Amino acid sequence: MLQDAIMSIRRANDESERRRSAMVSRRRPIQLLDHWLSQVETLVERNHRVVPEPLIGEISVFLRALDPLLSRKVRNNGKRDAVLVLDVLFEAEEKFLPALEFEDDAIETLASSYFEG
Repeated sequence: MLQDAIMSIRRANDESERRRSAMVSRRRPIQLLDHWLSQVETLVERNHRVVPEPLIGEISVFLRALDPLLSRKVRNNGKRDAVLVLDVLFEAEEKFLPALEFEDDAIETLASSYFEG
């Protein structure tokens, strides 16, 4: 009987951990977008009009899974203009937020494709 109780507690803990991991996975892409938005907004506020190339690369790779057209806008921004990158990030956020409400499976796919690759 004690062994059954221990197994039940372990299963409940495992299920709780799976739910928590799924929730973190769903939130991670939005957290990344928010982080990048903050970074680029700071550049604009400080009159640094050029986004560093490594940041452009990170954003582009992420956006490729969400919307290849947005990814292309970021990559083809030869001057790496911060205002254009900011616009693209806002567009991405607008596309992503409705998905959070209605398409949990799509979000998990996006998150896993970004973090596996």
